[in-house]
Amino acid sequence: MIKINLAPTAKKKAPKRKAAKAARPGVKLPSVQTTVVYIIGIVVVVLIVAVSLVIQESQKGGLNRNITQLNTKLNELKVYKAAVDSLEKRERELAALIAPIKELNQNRFFIAHVLDEISMRIPEFTWLIQLDITKESMTMKGVTASNLLVADFMNRLEESPYIHNVDLTVLEKKAIEKQEMMEFTLTAGVRDESKGGR
Repeated sequence: MIKINLAPTAKKKAPKRKAAKAARPGVKLPSVQTTVVYIIGIVVVVLIVAVSLVIQESQKGGLNRNITQLNTKLNELKVYKAAVDSLEKRERELAALIAPIKELNQNRFFIAHVLDEISMRIPEFTWLIQLDITKESMTMKGVTASNLLVADFMNRLEESPYIHNVDLTVLEKKAIEKQEMMEFTLTAGVRDESKGGR
């Protein structure tokens, strides 16, 4: 026969398991020696920075003093510079005034030689009315009794070491005091033989 027990029976409860506690992350403090080394290192860095700042401030102050002194000297020297500039300007003005005199002085013997050459080579019955001489050329106007005297004058001028390329530009008849004369204009190049010619 089968017996069925319908009454509830007390069941044995299984013991509750305790939940495992989560492991806390452990903070490991450095040792006292390491902490002292860190503090000393920080103090040394702070001291180095402080000393650097003090040195920089000292250098900055020194540089500012130097700048002030140099500005003072610069202001003093500006007066001298203005005086020197004034003297240089005056010297340039004097040089500009002296340059033409020097040029005339250099050319005076040369022009005298050219005039001497012209006077030695001018034929009879020939007179000059106008003569313009520069460093490189000359133009002369004159009157003469005939065409042949103009040609003779040109040939004589070509023989001079100071005169070259003689050219007749104007030749025309003119009545001067009821006398028929030939008026001429000559151009020529001139060169200074003492400087080796041109």
